[in-house]
Amino acid sequence: MEKPLTKEFEVKWADLDPNRHMRHSAYNDYGAHMRVKILESIGLTMAKLESLKIGPILFREETKFYREVGMEGVITVTAALSKSRADASRWSFVHEMYRSDGIKAAVIEVDGAWLDINKRKLAIPPQEIIDLFLSMPKAENFILENVK
Repeated sequence: MEKPLTKEFEVKWADLDPNRHMRHSAYNDYGAHMRVKILESIGLTMAKLESLKIGPILFREETKFYREVGMEGVITVTAALSKSRADASRWSFVHEMYRSDGIKAAVIEVDGAWLDINKRKLAIPPQEIIDLFLSMPKAENFILENVK
């Protein structure tokens, strides 16, 4: 399997809560940013998706916290496709977040689908998106589901 997309982020003062550790919603903000970046890495930019009148939506977002993140400098965030239907109509991503000392701080798992922007209904993406989507970096335990 290809390695997950990885990016480092500097922890900002605005990421912290009154306890001086990263607020829970900041983790999810970094995960959302990484999902945009992994789509861009395979050519699915926001402009491309807009031209095709389709966009990603989430059904579930679950964050598991393991260790505190403070103002240690940087966090490393990964993004990988963990599950997809063969037609890419439903999918899941996993994000792992590591502190600057290499200790895993959190894992985010999301399940989503594609929304037809005009009809405001769930959609099977065009073949162009399916091909690009299924070419992205995948988790080690990636699952490809047959369409039912």
